[in-house]
Amino acid sequence: MKLHSKATLLLSGLVLAVIAGTSLFLLNYQKAALRQVVFDGLVAEADGVANDIRKYMESSIRDTEAIAANLPLDALAASDVERLRAYLRLQFRLFPQFENGLFLLNPAGIFLTDYPAHPELAGESFAYREYYQGAMSSGRAVLSPPYLSARTGLPVMTVAAPIFGPGGKMLGLVCASLNLFSPHALSEGGRRMSKGGYVYVVSASGQFLMHPERGRIFTSLSHGQNLFLDKALQGFEGVGETVNSKGVEMLIASRKVPELGWHVLAQVGTKEAFANLDEALLAVGVFFVAVLALVIPAGLLAMRRIARPLEALEAAAQIISQDLQKPGGALTRPFASSALDALRKMRSNDEIGKLARAFFQLSVRLKQTLASLRSAAEDWERTFNSVQEALLVLDANGRVLRVNRVAEDLFRLPLRDIVSKPWQEVLAGGGAVPEGWPGMEILRDSGRIRLTTALPRQQGLYELNFSPVAGRRGGRGYLLVITDVTEKTRSEERIRELAFHDGLTGLPNRLLLADRLEQAIATSERNQTKVGVLFLDLDEFKRVNDTHGHVAGDDLLRRMARRLGGCLRANDTLARYAGDEFVAVLIDLVRPDEAAAIATRMLEAAAEPFDIGGTTVRVGASIGIAISPQDGATANQLLNHADTAMYRAKGRGKNNFWFADATTSTFADDHPEQ
Repeated sequence: MKLHSKATLLLSGLVLAVIAGTSLFLLNYQKAALRQVVFDGLVAEADGVANDIRKYMESSIRDTEAIAANLPLDALAASDVERLRAYLRLQFRLFPQFENGLFLLNPAGIFLTDYPAHPELAGESFAYREYYQGAMSSGRAVLSPPYLSARTGLPVMTVAAPIFGPGGKMLGLVCASLNLFSPHALSEGGRRMSKGGYVYVVSASGQFLMHPERGRIFTSLSHGQNLFLDKALQGFEGVGETVNSKGVEMLIASRKVPELGWHVLAQVGTKEAFANLDEALLAVGVFFVAVLALVIPAGLLAMRRIARPLEALEAAAQIISQDLQKPGGALTRPFASSALDALRKMRSNDEIGKLARAFFQLSVRLKQTLASLRSAAEDWERTFNSVQEALLVLDANGRVLRVNRVAEDLFRLPLRDIVSKPWQEVLAGGGAVPEGWPGMEILRDSGRIRLTTALPRQQGLYELNFSPVAGRRGGRGYLLVITDVTEKTRSEERIRELAFHDGLTGLPNRLLLADRLEQAIATSERNQTKVGVLFLDLDEFKRVNDTHGHVAGDDLLRRMARRLGGCLRANDTLARYAGDEFVAVLIDLVRPDEAAAIATRMLEAAAEPFDIGGTTVRVGASIGIAISPQDGATANQLLNHADTAMYRAKGRGKNNFWFADATTSTFADDHPEQ
């Protein structure tokens, strides 16, 4: 097929594609706009019904409360049924929404009277009714869930409002029965918006309370018959599409009446909503065919004129191609005169003429470019092998493409046993792949990944850094850099140890103690337990330093730390606070005497003699105890109170313990140290 024929078809196709695309875009835009208009109308309709229901129920509750507030209490006290019925008759006329009747219950739930009168109900107990129980227990008006009236067979709801006498005593209930089919309420059927559009209401349990088909009232759909309704019953409010129980596609909106737990849904058939778009689609088809009949002949004529210079350029390109295929080609000598003559004939100043002149210049520069690329590749190879870390170039599937010399030395494998193998297999040395190494899915999702791990058959720790790199033909690969971080890790661990632990005893220092104490306080607040802080100061320690020297004193502190630590529970913390002062943090205490028991063990351990250079030395200790939350809610408060209590213990003869606030200790008589 000739170029001008292809170009004509291409141009025609492009024109038609633009027309079709534009038309479809406009139709889709119109459809989306129409969909939004329909959704807005459905939302407005659902909002209106929901607001009407809310106002109706709120006014019914207020009116019932007003009836209860104005009830003649003297008639109620005298059980004057005739007068009470006359009052209910008057209220019945004043409040037409209570057309289903008003009735009175005494505090025991016994029916007193009603209007319209139903003498057969006199003396019956309504105490089992949910609205009676709710109003009596809460002391305010309540609204019952919808139910079918046993007397009328109609869906009703009952409002029950308490009657209060002098002093706030509850004297009974005024109950108003609401007929949900009444025009004052939901009405007998759902609200119709169009031929296929209507509004319906469902209860929190999924029962229809308002629907155009009366037979559906107080029925419900099984789960899955209307997916949007299932979502609405789970609390969703908004718009969407669904298929109703009859298999009809619908546009639908839902709104919730939170005071009742009801859901108002407004819907219209999708086909009805978009009926006008079908005519628009037909008009687009007719226009499309008409344009096709005009564009193809015009395109053939125009493309024939455009293609002539291209045919001349094709002839010149064939001559140049044949010349390039000869040994040496155009990279070492100029083109043949016939090729130059062919290019010189392209004298037009349009894009084709410019392309011909650029084509000749590009061929001359090709040799220079290839030489530069070869030099750059050699430089890259030298740089790649001079890097001190092990480098692995991976393809998109994680297989090794290249490695540098450091990597070959690290794995002690010949290049043929590394290339084309998965990187996990190379690093694992053929053994099991350690847990935590990322798979290809994680690499593709994350891109850059850094992890520290041990390598099988290698000593120490290594840091693996994965970085995405662009491959040839737009592909993607990864560069894996392996760095030996063994010494760096050891140094960091040593620094961390020195930062948080005492250099002499190895115990936590003040910094770590503060963190542990804060954590213990937070845990005790969640678990409703107590935290104990024991502040311990060694007795007679200065005498050991003065008599036996600081080296002996340091040895005694280390041994004392081991003794004291053995007195604590597994989750407790012992820290060196300063000099010969130690602090113990006891977590999850239930009673303060648990702290006293541990302090007693610590005193006994501290009182055991030490052998210092063949001399028996005794030091002992004094302990102050603070318990959260009564002795303080913060770490500083507990430490300060425990420190103060320690000095009180020391002032009372040393080698004993003292609570920060003895008045809160229920076991003070059991511990003579206090």
